[in-house]
Amino acid sequence: MADISPTKLMRAMSAVAQLKEQLAGYSEDDILASIESETNALELMDRIIEHIVADEALVESGKARLKRIEARSDRYRSILRAMMEEIGEKVERPVATLSLSNGPRPVEVIDQSLIPPAYWRRAVDKIELGKHLRAGEDIPGAMLGNGAPVLKLLTR
Repeated sequence: MADISPTKLMRAMSAVAQLKEQLAGYSEDDILASIESETNALELMDRIIEHIVADEALVESGKARLKRIEARSDRYRSILRAMMEEIGEKVERPVATLSLSNGPRPVEVIDQSLIPPAYWRRAVDKIELGKHLRAGEDIPGAMLGNGAPVLKLLTR
């Protein structure tokens, strides 16, 4: 809104207020026609609307670009993870140190009928179940699975 100064906006709205006061009792259409012909308030509104539309379009294109960049980063990480699985657990390079480690172990329900009632809501509460399994409890019908490899990338 570089071309719409607060001073211009205040002057236009002041002129609108004065005009509405002078035209009290006239129809809304007459008042609006007078505002359009005797002030620049509606032109300022048009400019503000144009700014909003342009900004919203910019935000949408930025979101789309962000999704593309995130997808590209995910692809590169997948490639590096596959390379690291072949090369080794840790590689030091001038730009970064790469290492592979196991990710968090997921909860695997082997037999729902064996899960104690304390771990049920509408379905098995895997979050609560996971807390207890990670704490070392033995819970019938459930166990911790192996976590997928996670790539750690420490940049310099």
